[in-house]
Parts: sequence; C-alpha cells; structure tokens
Amino acid sequence: RLTMDYSQSVKSAKKAILSISSQYRDLFDANSIVTTLFDLVYLYEINPAYAQLLKQKGMPIEALNKQLHAIAKSDETQLAVIDDLNESMQRILLLRVGKDKQLQTFNEICESTLRLVRQQSDRFILLKAMQAAYVDFESRLNGRTNTPDQINVLMAQLANLSLDGEKPVRIYDSTSGWGGSLLEMRRVIPNSRKVRLLGQELNAKAYLFCEMVLGLLDDDNTSHALNNGDALVADWPFGDSGADVIINDPPYSMRWNPGPNLLERGIYHKIGVLPPKSRADFAFVLHGLAHLNDNGTMVIQLPQGVLFRGSTEAKIRQYLLEHNYIEAVIGLPANLQSTTAIPTMILVLRKNRKRKDVLFIDASDDEVKKARSRALLSTSAVNKIVETYHKFVSIQRYAYVATPKEIIENDYNLNIPRYVDTYIPPKLISVSELENKIVKIDQQLSTLEADSRIIMMKYQ
Repeated sequence: RLTMDYSQSVKSAKKAILSISSQYRDLFDANSIVTTLFDLVYLYEINPAYAQLLKQKGMPIEALNKQLHAIAKSDETQLAVIDDLNESMQRILLLRVGKDKQLQTFNEICESTLRLVRQQSDRFILLKAMQAAYVDFESRLNGRTNTPDQINVLMAQLANLSLDGEKPVRIYDSTSGWGGSLLEMRRVIPNSRKVRLLGQELNAKAYLFCEMVLGLLDDDNTSHALNNGDALVADWPFGDSGADVIINDPPYSMRWNPGPNLLERGIYHKIGVLPPKSRADFAFVLHGLAHLNDNGTMVIQLPQGVLFRGSTEAKIRQYLLEHNYIEAVIGLPANLQSTTAIPTMILVLRKNRKRKDVLFIDASDDEVKKARSRALLSTSAVNKIVETYHKFVSIQRYAYVATPKEIIENDYNLNIPRYVDTYIPPKLISVSELENKIVKIDQQLSTLEADSRIIMMKYQ
C-alpha cells in the first residue's frame, strides 16, 4: 500500500528543491535551474571523486570542468551531464553574474545541493522529488515525457502483485520518459531481489534524465540498460527471455508508420491486421506483448477509445480476448494528465492466465485533489483500485467481473459502462410525504400572494 507518510516525504523533498531553485532562478532560464541542480545531485551521488572535487571552493569553473571530464573518462552519461552543467554555467550563469561573484555563486549552489543530498538519505524520495520539481519548472519537458507520479505508483503496485518468489526480474518500459515508472517499480520490489530495469526513450533530453535516474539506482541487486530510440520504428532486442513486467504510458493516439512487411511478421501476422496509422495505441500494446515472457504481466495506460473503437482495433481487441490476454480494464478520472483532460484507463494484460473472466473497474469518480491545471489521484483511491484488483470481485457501482460470454455478447466492446452500472436511482418518495410537500408549497404560495397584494395596494 502507498502510505501518506511516503507521499509527504516526497512533497517535503520537492519543497526543499523548489526553495533552492527559487533562490537562483533569476540567474538561470526558468527551464534550466532544476536541470543544474539535478546535474549536481547526480555527480555528487554517482562517484565520490566528483563530490570531493565540487567541494573545493577556490577552483575556477573552467579548471573544474577539465577535471570533471578527466574523472568521467569515456562514460557517455557522465560526460553528457558534465557538458550540460558546463553549458548552464557558461551560457547562462556567467553571463548574468559579475566576474567577481561568479565563483562564489557557483560554490553556493554546490553547497545548497550537497546539503539537499545529505538531508535526504532515501534515494527514491530524492529522485521522485527531482522529477516532481521538473514538472513545475521544466516547461520544455513538461509533456508526454512525464507521467503523473500517482499513476506510476498505481501501475507499479498493480504489476507488483504478479511478482511472486525471489527470482531475478526484468522490468521494461518502451517509452520510459524520465524513468518514473521504472523508478517506482524498483521501489515496490524488495531491495534483496535482483532487478534488471530496461527502457527506451526517443526524446534525447528525457533519455539523459532517465539514464541519470537509473544510474543512481544501480547497486549490487539493481542494473539497467537504456536505449535512445523509437520502439515502434527500430525494435530493441534486449534479450531472448523477455520481460517479467512491462509498465508503460505511451503517447496517446499518435501517428505511426509501420515498417515494410510488418504484417507478415510476429504477432501482427497472427492477428492479420495492423493498428491504424492515425493511432498507435495498440501498436504499443502489441509491442509490449511481444516482449513479455511466457508468464509476464503488462500494465499500460491508454485513452479509453481503444476499448470501443471499431475497424482494425476491434479485431485486435477480439484477438487479445480470444487468447485470454486481457485481465483488467480500469477507468480513471478525467484531467489527471499534464497535456490532456481526457479520461484514460489502465489495461492489465497477462500471459498464461488461469482465469477467463475480465475485471472492469470504474474509478472515474474516485477521490482526486486539485493541483494547478490538473487533478491528482488520491492515495486512498490508488489503494482502493489495487485492493479491488487483488481481490478480483464485483463491487456495486464500482467493479464487475465479466465472463467471456458477456464480452462476446457485447461484440468484444470493452467500454466500461457496458459492464459497471454506476447509476444511482433517485430516492423514492411516499405518497404521504409528497402530499405534505404539496401542502407546504400551497402555504408558501398563499403567503407570497398575500404579500404581493399588500405591495400592490401601496401603489394603487
């Protein structure tokens, strides 16, 4: 279960980051200050040699940059972070601060960042807080590279229910963005269990951020591999064994260009159709399904249109249902996303399912909290969804376990209102109660008429 204490710790850490950012915001572009702070956090945490070097207050920035490069050697991620930090210093900070205060200002920023790292010993909380700060400050990344944290928490907890035992697990996200989903998956899995985190991301800036996040998670039981590329254009063969869990929040209904002869290969050949070029939603679903191992689970957030749209998407739905891949359909409240107000849903797919029924959950009216221009799914709402999925039971006006026969009768349409009836009938009023109300209304009308006559007499 997600606890309020953990959520509050993330909020407190984020507040500390925003406090530091506000102190130096006038010296940076609005979308650079948090980047600079995270560059420093990464360097402090990834290698003690960087921390020792950054603590030296008298070294000129140019000389510091050379020594940082010397420590990084050929590590591409560390070199990219150092270059990004140097660009912020040279292109922004040094142009806005007098030469006599440049070194002092940079040292102050380093000290503030180091203090932040020391104050927050839980690396998961620190990384989540950095991601949350990006949402507020990084306008150029505040879009499809970001999945709201509560959605990551929900998807990770749903996926984690399928991970029994202690064997090593492989987690994959084909559109990993800033790494929030992979970060949350690692948090919910016990530290003693070996985990391999795998991801792809097309956006170069988000890819670097994700690489930094995953690099800071690496330890004796955690490793990662990340690819900067388009999962639908050039597949990334990360191994023959497939993933135990795929957790994904791809761009909604984006256009895509299927490669030549794609229909003749893999799962598309089995289905006999391709997702429409105007909507790649099912392309991400089928890409994930192809990368799952024989007992794997996939949790993916999609627009609700995939549940009922016709043509080739209807045929894909039928294929997934006939092969018993779809386990749950979970409708979410509207306005949870950064870039759209449309309601979305979470689809849970599993290979080698034992049950045949499908669970439908209508959480569209669950408790949300307002945050700027969007809503936040509450902790209690997340826990309610996870518990309902775990129990896999029908709950009046909230969840329904549908049989294959019912789904076939609905022509493989998975629109949630077809299965979960949320209608609340109006309260029945007895005849005597209705008569009493009529008497009261008549009395009120008589009083108003009497008052009106008195008023009219004054003006006759």
